[in-house]
Amino acid sequence: MKYLLWYCFLLLPFFSHGQELTSYRDTVHNFSVGIPAGWQVMQAPAPSPVKLLAGRLSADSTQRMPEKFNVTIIDAPRSSLYAEVKKLLNYTRHNPYFKLVDSSTIINKGKRQFRMDEIHQEPNIPDTFFASIFVSYTNNKVYLLTASTLLPFSADFRPLFHQVGASFKTGKASRKERLKIAFPAAEKWKAIIDTDVDNLATRQLLPENETPDNWTQLLNEMTMEQGQVTSIDQAIKSFTGAALQQSPNATVTLLAKENLPKRRWALFKVESPVSAVQAPQSQLYYVMQGPEAFHVVFIARKESFLLPSFIKTWGDIFRKSQIVYE
Repeated sequence: MKYLLWYCFLLLPFFSHGQELTSYRDTVHNFSVGIPAGWQVMQAPAPSPVKLLAGRLSADSTQRMPEKFNVTIIDAPRSSLYAEVKKLLNYTRHNPYFKLVDSSTIINKGKRQFRMDEIHQEPNIPDTFFASIFVSYTNNKVYLLTASTLLPFSADFRPLFHQVGASFKTGKASRKERLKIAFPAAEKWKAIIDTDVDNLATRQLLPENETPDNWTQLLNEMTMEQGQVTSIDQAIKSFTGAALQQSPNATVTLLAKENLPKRRWALFKVESPVSAVQAPQSQLYYVMQGPEAFHVVFIARKESFLLPSFIKTWGDIFRKSQIVYE
C-alpha cells in the first residue's frame, strides 16, 4: 500500500505550500495537531490508547532524536476536564519521580484546555526528562498530548512543545468538501486509513473480508483542499507521470474526460504487466475538480490488466459520486 503515500507526497507540492507546522488530522479519533518540520509521524499499533506518535529526526534523517510527542485517548464517561486534571495532579503530587514545574488553564479555539510542564524520571533510565502535557476533554474522552525531551534540552524545546500544544484540537472538525462514493448495496467496505495532513485528506478502504496484507481490491481516496487546476490535462499528466515513475512498463489509457470551467474530470486506467521485480497491479482513476478542492479516487487490483466489465462498473460508480460537506 506504500504507493498511495508515495503518490500523495510526490504530488503534494503541486497543490499546497509548506508550513512551519504541518497539520495532521485524525478523523477517526477526532483530533488534529501540528507536526514540526523534520519530525516523523508513526501510528501506534492497535489496540492502544496511544493514537499518534511523532519524533524528531536528526538533520540527515538517519536517527531518531530524544524529542517526541504522543496523543493518547482514554474513555472517561460522565467526567469533566476538571475531574481528569485533578486525577493527573494528584498522581504527580504523590509520585516521587515527578516534579511539577508550571501549569495553567488555557482557552484554545473556544475550548478549555489544561497545560502542565513537569520533570520526571523513568524506571531503569538514568536520564531526567522534561515534558509538556496538554489535556482536553471531549465527547466523554480524555485527550492527552505529551511532548518530552531530555532535561538539558528543555529550554530549547519548551517553546516548540507549547506551539504544538496550541495547535492541538479535539472534537469533530469543521465540515469540509469531500467526494462521496456510492458503493453498491451488496458490497461492504471498511476504512483502514483516514487522515488529514496539511490539507491533504487520504482514505484507504478494503472489502470487509480482506486485510491490508492480503487484498484483491484496494480503494484510495484523496482530497487536496484548496487544490485548483486550470486544465484537467494538468492533473492527468501529474498522476500518470507518478504512475510511470513507480512502474515504467505500465500503460496509461485515457477513457473519458471533460475540461469545462465547472466540469473538469477524467477517467483513465494504468495497467502494469508482470515483471521480474514486481507483481502486476492495475488501477482505474477518477480525478475531479470540486468547488473548493481537487479529488482523486482510484481502485487497484493485483492484475496486469482490467476487464472491460470492471471498468464499466467502477467507472459508473465513480461518475455517480457526489460532492458533500462533512
